[in-house]
Amino acid sequence: MITISPNTSSSNNRVTNDSVGIVIPSTVSPDNVEADALAKRNDGTTTVSILARQLSDAAQRAETPTGQTNADPLEPITDEQYFAKKAQHDAELPTANNPELLARARQATGFLNGHDSNPFKGLGRDQLNLMARDNGGAFTVNERRVAWETAKSMEPSGGSSPGQAASVGREIMISRVFGGREPPVALPPATSVNALQRASDFLNLDDRALVADMYAYLQSEGADLGHVDLLVWALGEYRRSSDGRQYIATNGFYVDGYWTTFNYKPEDEAIASRILTSSALSSTRVDPGFVKHILNPGMGAFTHIGGIPFLERMVKKFSDEGADQPPLGSEYATFKHAKTADHIVTTTHKDIKLPPSKTVSQVIDGVWSLTEYGKAAGYVLDAVTHRVYKPEDPPSDPTLPRPNVNGPDGDAPNKTFLDALGETRDPPQSRWIWPGHLFKLMKNFKP
Repeated sequence: MITISPNTSSSNNRVTNDSVGIVIPSTVSPDNVEADALAKRNDGTTTVSILARQLSDAAQRAETPTGQTNADPLEPITDEQYFAKKAQHDAELPTANNPELLARARQATGFLNGHDSNPFKGLGRDQLNLMARDNGGAFTVNERRVAWETAKSMEPSGGSSPGQAASVGREIMISRVFGGREPPVALPPATSVNALQRASDFLNLDDRALVADMYAYLQSEGADLGHVDLLVWALGEYRRSSDGRQYIATNGFYVDGYWTTFNYKPEDEAIASRILTSSALSSTRVDPGFVKHILNPGMGAFTHIGGIPFLERMVKKFSDEGADQPPLGSEYATFKHAKTADHIVTTTHKDIKLPPSKTVSQVIDGVWSLTEYGKAAGYVLDAVTHRVYKPEDPPSDPTLPRPNVNGPDGDAPNKTFLDALGETRDPPQSRWIWPGHLFKLMKNFKP
């Protein structure tokens, strides 16, 4: 029998939507029974949704297990085999050709891979555990994995140690950021060789520990993990570019050669200023150098568009002031990619223009030619040697004066090479006599 109880609250999920709960006798306790979209109302009549029926069937299977009763039902979704077969799990779809089931399965896979929201946000922990442990085929492996991750993040603080929370966060990070297998730390600088490598590979060990804790924290708050994903990408690019030292300033000469600058809109600018002057910046685990870089609109602004409010929350949460921070609000329940125009102000300075280039020649597709400046200045391009000169220039190969082997004050400017060999700068006590002189020089030569 299934009992529907509307608008049940929960103390384990702070970022929630109005939901309808489901209670399954002897399996699901009444303390954690909220469920998003478990029931639909039609003309005042409550009808049980597909997910509610699936949970009911899962509860019955849990009461009457079949097969290997000693096997851990969580093993396929938590051990290394899950990551070894992740490509197979990502491709898995429900056997039933139902649009709702297909959409939910794809959403679960998207959530695990960092580009979709949690399809089970709002469910109670007991319902999530029931789903994670059900190996009857009603749920895909990735759906069970999402349910397990979400349930772990909702464990009460009294029953979950910091080590357990860190473990959950680390598993989420490995799944979402590294695709199931954590690579060694890649080393900068950014080159053409590592340009196609994932930015997250360059996160150092401290970065990875912090990111794992962020994922665990957002899971416990019921927030969308996409907020962390954006921050991870920006931090990875910062590390790849030698902690931002390889970045080229965004301000420059762009449209029609005019000086163009970029800045945050007033709301983001106020938050950025607040972060940079906050006392939390001196104790936060978020690299202060990265924070200053990313909040500089002339440098790292375009790598974290729209993420400044979330950055402020993370800087404070993971600082000495973290215990005093309020829970995340509903604005973090869903992650949406921000538009540049909504956060960045572009200013073109018509009074500052790029000075004209004084380059006189150029090579385009292997073809040499004079620039407009070179032509106007009267330069000529030699088609054979590619030498650029003005017609009034002196010859390119003037006759060079013959060097004076006796020095600037010598009196024998017309001496031959043999004459030079016949004398040394510091004559020895005994003088060699030609023709054996040359051979003695060669014999006594010491490099």
